[in-house]
Amino acid sequence: MRAVVRERYGPADVLRVAAVEVPVPGGGEAVVRVRAASLNTADLDHLLGRPRIARIATGLRRPVNRRVGVDLAGTVEAVGPGVTAFRPGDRVWADLFDSGHGALADRVCVAASALTPLPGDVPFDVAATAPHSGALALQALRSVGPVRPGERVLVNGAGGCVGPFAVQLAKARGAVVTAVDHGDKLPFLRDLGADEVVDHTREDVTRGRRRFDVVVDIADTRSLLSLRRCLAPGGRYVLVARRIGSFAEKALLGPVVGGLTGVRMGTFVWRPNRRSDLDELAALLASGGVRPVVDRRYPLDEAAEAFRRLASGAARGKILVLP
Repeated sequence: MRAVVRERYGPADVLRVAAVEVPVPGGGEAVVRVRAASLNTADLDHLLGRPRIARIATGLRRPVNRRVGVDLAGTVEAVGPGVTAFRPGDRVWADLFDSGHGALADRVCVAASALTPLPGDVPFDVAATAPHSGALALQALRSVGPVRPGERVLVNGAGGCVGPFAVQLAKARGAVVTAVDHGDKLPFLRDLGADEVVDHTREDVTRGRRRFDVVVDIADTRSLLSLRRCLAPGGRYVLVARRIGSFAEKALLGPVVGGLTGVRMGTFVWRPNRRSDLDELAALLASGGVRPVVDRRYPLDEAAEAFRRLASGAARGKILVLP
């Protein structure tokens, strides 16, 4: 079988498609035939080995795990001893972020506990866009408490992997959504349903007169105090963290700043593959309440080019890789 592998940290040039042995599931494991996979910013970070502190777990000088790819949708091909929740032929999806990566392959062996049943009314290519980014957006919104109809929600960094899900999930809850990104992505964000779009290269939304009930900060480009300025009384701010330092700042100082000024500010601890999250996302995908936008589709042999597209920042929606 084929799998995308790398021997060292680096840009897309370090990737190659190799012939590897077909995996055999051990106890508690399942082999999944990958039908579709998608790329996330987390995949790019994993490829580059950033943040550097993460290399304590992934390999200091070279990656311990040669495989890449977290989002997958596919069918169970074989199960190991002790697996009773799935059988061959079952449709499943998963985020392999903490389950070994390896979605960019014909097949992947994974702990069966990481898998969630995929309803038959959600196509594989649609499902593959959502396990990582969709769950991040869902948990971020849930962390600030219920988003109520009519509330004003700001999504900062709305045009990447997580942002489009945050925009649509907030709209599905009846919010009035302002989406911030660079100007080239504004038409894309309008098409997603954003009520207002802001080009951050022309306007600093934290310095205007707008006030928001909820701020979902994915870009992480403004200080706590500047973000506090754009919160309405009783407003809630949450960071979708990528950097360890920023996570620590928002987690430690956010509650202090918020408590002194009558708002809620902080971040959250993301948990992948929560069955309730994926079930909710599946229902929204099936009903059209959330409509993933696919930027481009690449065959497995062109995975390096898919990563180059992701790294360029030019993608409008998710990038699929299809074995």
